[in-house]
Amino acid sequence: MYEMVRILVEEAFSGSNILFDDRELTSTLENRGFQTEDTLDALSWVHHTRSDTENYDQRPIAEGRGHAVRVLHPEERLAFSPAAHGLLHQLYTVGAIDDFLREEIIQRCIDLASDEIDLETVQTITLFILLKERRDVLDGNVLDILEAKKFRLDS
Repeated sequence: MYEMVRILVEEAFSGSNILFDDRELTSTLENRGFQTEDTLDALSWVHHTRSDTENYDQRPIAEGRGHAVRVLHPEERLAFSPAAHGLLHQLYTVGAIDDFLREEIIQRCIDLASDEIDLETVQTITLFILLKERRDVLDGNVLDILEAKKFRLDS
């Protein structure tokens, strides 16, 4: 599943509407060699985001985020590499993600992980969530923090 999410992030990052167009998503993944069952799993995974904009505060995250300190449960602490956990903290500190997005990223990383959750996994899942939910926060600073240049297909 992680490889499919990475492909979706690369496509969305390069300007595709793949995260919002089910036909494009299915076609792209099938053209990349994934089976129909796998693409349906990916489609379900993509639609699992909250996407309820009526009940979501649309202010910039830096203004609307809480001040909660998130301490990882001991099992979560073992699941995340120090660099991956540090990235989450940095994104929260600069206001790129709020409490809810941080929890969504943590849960999605855990859902995909079979081994330790590394920096690249957190970068990919964070980009997926932000491309799907909060493109407005993807400024140069956040893209630099996420080292997003490596997600461009043309590089």
